[in-house]
Parts: sequence; structure tokens; C-alpha cells
Amino acid sequence: NGSQGLVMKQVMMLLMLLVLQEGLTLVGTQKQNCINCPKFKSFLTCDPNSCDWLILNGYWAGNTTSNSSLLVGGCPLGYCYFNESSAYLWIPADMTDRISDFVCNKTHRMGILCGQCLPGYAPAINSDLLDCTSCDDQSAKRHWIFYILSFYVPLFVVFLVIILFNIRLTTGPVNAFILYAQVISTTLNLNAQGGSPISVAYGAHANAFQKSYEVPYDLFNLNLLTHLLPPFCLSESLNALDVLALKYLEALFPVLMIILTTLLLRCERQSKIRLNCCSHQKCCRMSLEHSFAAFILLAYNRLCEITIYLITPVRIVDGAIKTVEKRVYYKGDFLYNNENYVIHYKLPAYIFLVILILLPVTLLHYPLQWIEKHLLFKVRWLRNVYPSAKIAILLDTFQGCFKNNRRYFAGLYFALRLLLFVAYYLPVLQELLLQQVLITLYIFLIGFLQPYKNKLLNYLDISIFANMAIINVLEFYLTATNQRETDTTPLRACVIVESVLVFLPLIYLVVYLVWKITRRYHENIRRQCSSCYQRIPRKGHSSETKSILSNERTLYDEIRYNTLIERASEQESDRDGAGNSL
Repeated sequence: NGSQGLVMKQVMMLLMLLVLQEGLTLVGTQKQNCINCPKFKSFLTCDPNSCDWLILNGYWAGNTTSNSSLLVGGCPLGYCYFNESSAYLWIPADMTDRISDFVCNKTHRMGILCGQCLPGYAPAINSDLLDCTSCDDQSAKRHWIFYILSFYVPLFVVFLVIILFNIRLTTGPVNAFILYAQVISTTLNLNAQGGSPISVAYGAHANAFQKSYEVPYDLFNLNLLTHLLPPFCLSESLNALDVLALKYLEALFPVLMIILTTLLLRCERQSKIRLNCCSHQKCCRMSLEHSFAAFILLAYNRLCEITIYLITPVRIVDGAIKTVEKRVYYKGDFLYNNENYVIHYKLPAYIFLVILILLPVTLLHYPLQWIEKHLLFKVRWLRNVYPSAKIAILLDTFQGCFKNNRRYFAGLYFALRLLLFVAYYLPVLQELLLQQVLITLYIFLIGFLQPYKNKLLNYLDISIFANMAIINVLEFYLTATNQRETDTTPLRACVIVESVLVFLPLIYLVVYLVWKITRRYHENIRRQCSSCYQRIPRKGHSSETKSILSNERTLYDEIRYNTLIERASEQESDRDGAGNSL
């Protein structure tokens, strides 16, 4: 019995070590001789064999200014040191009383939730994760010029291209693609929750692969050069919330340019300014409407991202997993009710949130009309939500590709962007599950209601949403089975499938653009040729010349066309010469 008991103890120890390697919860598994072992469930625990402390990846532990006891809280992605080879981070014995420094210093951070950069460092303006980079005031002055040239000049070029060429981004063929491009580089990113399976599968080539799809997709978030430039700061005095506020200006810059251009056009009659953006005033007005709608579409997802970042709190818990404090997610040294934070950051963010909610609600006014029409009694206040004539023209740029009784789908597409960001701040498995429910619901709605006028566009959107659903299911599988950090055959198979799926919409866009440009080129040639034929003198032409011209009108070969014109002019001159001689 004694030997059997010893064997059972050894087996139990082996099982506990396996559980520890797999990153599962170690509640009640520590040895009895482990003194001062923290009891924070799976967030902060002990190795049952060596009694070394272990902290779950992406978590911070330490003291706050108002509480001297040991507390634990979740860090923003990229703030705390992340061990990509395991679910836990091992804490040396001499660092157990300085866990905060151990977790934060490797990312050049310090403080509560690693919310501050170390002295001599500042948040990079061109980093999605607000990485701390070395910074000094002398170089920061030059960086302001570099920032304007690398961010606002490309945005101004994009503004000119869209407005001068009257590019429409709210049409059916690119509607679902733009939504896919915006969410695949933010909320559905393959590295969104850390523990990157891409890094495990591709190793040294992971960064290059990630940039290969993030750079083109981020163009549709007005995030043009973030992944191409080395990280740089603007000032050591700027914190993460200041950098997020600057990103508001980046997202709204093209929209502000459209508003300024519209005001100049209104003042054109009363001043000497002449804006020859188009040959006709109607064409110029339509170009402004389409451009305004395009930039709202491109900026909406990024504005949602920044707004959610600014208003999200994080809970700091004690050993009983009870909330002790609420802190600002991206600035851990600020309490959530801090006066400075509320006035300068939280209040403006809530104003933006109201505006972001109003846009999809405004696009949903058609169902309200239908409800009001079929009610037994008329609701007067419901009629007041109908947009005015001018706003209705603008909304038509978003809703024109849908059937009249399905125009509210434009609002549903905007609402999906906002809902995916709300799900993004839930725990990982809950986030992936809610995202899957939302995507599946939209697939069902599109398939059942067929909202587009063109039936092929319904199948196109279903295909793109199905692409997102498969990627999300694979991410859910890797997360639920704790395989995001280990190089296994299922992980490599999932990454290969995801790598193929993530590029399919990009291939579709290239094919669509080539077809669109080719079609536009042939239409221009046809228009030019038809105008040239109208200028050919008909009087005096022989019947042979007329038959040649009529038979060749369908050919758009420029050389052959010039030959026909020369032949017709020669025959005309011969007839004139014969008439003069007579």
C-alpha cells in the first residue's frame, strides 16, 4: 500500500506538471511546502515542483498608490512582456517582490499595468500597439516634420485621387471587401489576442508575412504607412492617450478636407476663386458627395477603434478575484474616474461614440418608415426621424446598391463594425464566440433577404463573410485547445488555411480593379471614336466610302481608323479636282 501510494503521488505530480505546461488553471495544485505562494487562480500561481512564481501571459501584478497589497490586472496587448513559447511567464525568485518591473521593463515600460514608458522613451506615433521607443526632444522636433510628410501628405494625395477621379467606394462590388479589409487588420487580426500562431508557424518570416496582408488591407483604414516606417515618437511628454487623440485627426483629415472644399465651392460665386474640379457643376457636386461618403466609410472603423480604446476600463483584482480598482485601459496610472482623464479624453470619446451610433441608426430609417406605415395608429415623432432631402441624397450613396425595401442593410454593415469592436474587449473565447455569432447572423440575413439589386453581389458578400467565419472558427479552435503557443501539426494546418483565406479577398480586388480599368479604357475609346465619326463630312462621299466607314465603326483600332479617314479625304479631294477641271 505504501509503494502504491508513492506511485500515485508521482503520477499526480507528473499530471500537475503537464497541466502547467499546457497553461491550464492550477487552482489548488501547489505543494504544501510552497510558502507565500500567491493564490490568484490561473492569473498568478506557483510551479508545484519548484515553488517558482508564474504569471499568465498578458497580465500585470503589483501594488497601486491606494493599495499596498498584491493586485493583478490584464495589460493592453503589447504592454506586458509576452512569452510566445508558453502560456505562463516564469518569475525569478529575486523578482517576486518586483513583479511589475519584471513584466514591464522588457517592453520599456513601468507603472501600473505598464501604462507609462521608461524615462527617455515615448509611445510611437506609428505603432498600433503604442510601443515605447527611444525619444529625445531634439530628434522629436524633426519627427514632427517627418510625421506631417509621412501621414498627412499621403492622405492628401488619396483625397485628390478620390475626388478628381470620382472614385466610388460605397458600391456593391467593394462593400463587403472594405468591411473585410478593415476588420481583418483590427478585430479579426490573426495576432489580435497575443500568443500568435503566425509567429510559431513561420518563425523568422512571421513579421514579413504579417506585413504582406496588413499593409494593403490597412489602406482601407486610412492607416497608410504605419507598418512600413520604423517606430518614432513626437515628444517624450506625450502619453498613450495623447497619441490616440492625434489618431482622431488622422482619420478625420480627409473628411475635413471635403468639408473645406464644399465651403469653397459655396463661396465661389461671391469671390474670385474658381475650382475647376470638373467640367460641370453637377459632376463636381456628385464627386464631392461620393468622396464624402467614401471617407466616412474609410474613417468609421478607425474612429470606432480609437473611441473604444479611450473609454475602455480595466479591472484590478485581489486574491479573491474581487475588483479593487478600475483603471484606464491604455493609461494604467489613471483611475477611471480621474478628473483629468474624464475632461480631456473620456468626454470627447463619448461624444464621438454618440456620432458613430447615429450613423447606422440614420441609415436604418427605412425600416422605421415601414413600421410607421403599417401601424394602426400614426406616430408623429417617428416621422421626425426621416432625413431631409439633402441628407437623403448623401445617404443614397450608401444605399443605392440595395433594393428599395432593403436599403437599411447599409446601416447594418456599419453596425457590424461597431459590434465587432465591442466584442473585442471580452475575454478571448467569449470574443471569438460572439464574433462568430454575428458573422453567421449576417450570412443568414444576406442569404435569406437578398438585399442587393444585383444577385451576384449577394453571393459575393456571402463568400467574403464565410471567409471571415472560417478564420474565426480556426482561431477559436486554437485558443480553446491551448495550441496558439505550441508548434503542432494542427496549428500549422490552421495557419496554412488562414494564410490562403486571408489573401483571397485581396486577389478578388485585384481582378475587379483590372476588369474595371479595362472596361473604363474601352468605354473612353468608344466615346472618342464615336465623336470622331460624327465630325467626318458626309456630303460628297461615295457609296463605297460610306460602306467602308459603316462596316468599320465597331473596330477600335486607332491605326486602321486613321487610314479610313485619310482614304475618305483623298476621295473627297479627287472629286473636287474632277469638278474643277470640268
